[in-house]
Amino acid sequence: MGKKSGRKRQQKAVNSNGAENSTENQEGASQLESTSSTDTTNSKDEEEIDENDNDVNEDEEFADSKEAHEEEKDLHEEIREEENVEDSKQVAVEETAPGAFPNEEVPEHEQTTKEVEHEASKSDKEGALPPRDGIRTIVETGIPDHTDAPQKAPSSLLAARQNEITIKFDSKDAAARSAIESGRESIVKTFNGIKSTIGSAPELMGGVDIDWEFWGRVVENYDELVQNEPQTVQRAVADGIPKEFRGIVWQLVSRSKNLQLEELYFHLKNEPSIHERAIKRDLSRTSFFTNVNAANKADELFNVIKVYSLFDPDVGYTQGMVFIVVPLVMNMNEAECFCLLVTLMKDYGLRDLFCPEMHGLHLLLHQFDRLLEQCSPLLYNHLVRQGIRSSMYASQWFLTFFSYKFPLDVVLRIFDMVITQGIEAVLRLGVNLMLRNESNLLRLNFDALLDFLKLNLFNIYVSDEFIASTEKPESKRFSLLGRKGTTKGGANYYKLDAFVKDAMLVEVKPADINRFKSEFELLCEKDAARKQEIEEYKVKNGQLRYEIKQLETEFYTVNKDHMDVVQELVNTKVVLPDVLGDIEELEAQAASLEKDIKELEAKVEESSTSLPQDVDSKIQELLAENAKETERFAELEEKFHELSVQNSAMDAELKQRGGKKWFW
Repeated sequence: MGKKSGRKRQQKAVNSNGAENSTENQEGASQLESTSSTDTTNSKDEEEIDENDNDVNEDEEFADSKEAHEEEKDLHEEIREEENVEDSKQVAVEETAPGAFPNEEVPEHEQTTKEVEHEASKSDKEGALPPRDGIRTIVETGIPDHTDAPQKAPSSLLAARQNEITIKFDSKDAAARSAIESGRESIVKTFNGIKSTIGSAPELMGGVDIDWEFWGRVVENYDELVQNEPQTVQRAVADGIPKEFRGIVWQLVSRSKNLQLEELYFHLKNEPSIHERAIKRDLSRTSFFTNVNAANKADELFNVIKVYSLFDPDVGYTQGMVFIVVPLVMNMNEAECFCLLVTLMKDYGLRDLFCPEMHGLHLLLHQFDRLLEQCSPLLYNHLVRQGIRSSMYASQWFLTFFSYKFPLDVVLRIFDMVITQGIEAVLRLGVNLMLRNESNLLRLNFDALLDFLKLNLFNIYVSDEFIASTEKPESKRFSLLGRKGTTKGGANYYKLDAFVKDAMLVEVKPADINRFKSEFELLCEKDAARKQEIEEYKVKNGQLRYEIKQLETEFYTVNKDHMDVVQELVNTKVVLPDVLGDIEELEAQAASLEKDIKELEAKVEESSTSLPQDVDSKIQELLAENAKETERFAELEEKFHELSVQNSAMDAELKQRGGKKWFW
């Protein structure tokens, strides 16, 4: 059952008996059928549409959107019917699931969903605690399961956020809880003071009717009211929290007022920050700076942002923070604003939007894509085929809560939803905008489609009163700085109530949100594993490159030796003929000498045979004769010596005589 889809879980009540047992392939079949018809329709519509399609009036857009919603409703009914098909037919459906189109890959998030469901089915068979039960009690509710008792999964974002706030409060230490409770009591007293002052004087309300009894119950025991009357609370939030005590309700709902944190704020307020220059530079560029100046809140706005940059140095300061802080500082004092900002950052997950990795933004974009695919497979597939990613047009929605586009009164209503329902409420607003413009979006291709998403998506909620006003056309153009929310005649630019209430009709279940979060985390784990694998391969590649360098060096040395050997071989081959010639000559000489030796040996043998027999006697005779002659020679030498002596003596005597001769 690993291929069951999440659509059936979102159309039926979530229960512990496995309401998740529908197939993703059914959704794929519906998407294929819807997409094929859409492609045919688009090809015809594109021929009829001209370049001035963006000038279609708002009435036509509303009619197109209404027709699109009816088509979507029919599509959902078809999906419900297809989900009742027997399991034996699911194999055939699988061939038409996403990815069955030629050259089209199955979206990675759908593969991830199947893996999660496969693991859950595997655990069920093994008898272990099913992971899906864990997802139901922990992931789908967004709340850690601190007890062994089964917990009922909240059916709305309102209840899920209230449960999350309660558990985070219970997890704090006693000192922190005491500080928050003291802050709550202070806020309740403030509300009661406002109620006694304004509530008893209706003329001070300017004709605005406030249900003081209901809002008093909200202030006194919000948690109990959410549990017992969630629909009542949700309708009241959709209508807007009264501006007279909006900041009070925000703080009570979020449990943000903390006396300890306020003391820290005043301590850090006088500390310098490296971001001061950037904050001052960006404040004047911010949408609502005119509103802030008019309320004399500019210094407080600067102080809150500066102190937070000191409080959370890992995040520091980014320009998008200004859009978040302005609605807060306009409804409470700076210390309370700082406490609520810290709560939104830490407990509501806004911090992840501003961290360098922007993990929270990527998560919201993934959840937005999955919700859009769930609510309108037709539109989702069209955007995918056109190469449009949600990051191309929706990032600013989540980073600023639409503050970059809407005037302050609209943004405050959005903050009502965010603080009571969590940041996931922005998903409702975004998906609603896409659904309301579906008919227009389906007719556009990449360039025109991206321009429409960035510039014209909000025109569907332009007020009819504003369009019909007598002002000049150029004065009707909405200022991107959000400095004007109404005309001089008092007509609102946007249909604020319709925008918020339409968004509240978009079904967003905590179970779906957390299932999408689980998918995203699994995708992140896979991505991290891939990055780790890439890093390991890079290290191995570096080692291999080093080894290659070493081998190249060794090869160079061996090759050089080889070249020397080859050169020696060449030289040897060159001198080899001469050497061979010399060898042949020497061999010839040796042969000649051997021949001579043999001849001499032969002669010696011949001469030895011809010697006389008395040779020895003759030799003895000759030796005797030689001895005699030797003796005679010795005698002669002795005589010669004597004569020489005599001669010398005579010469000496002659010299003595003066050279006279002997005879004269």
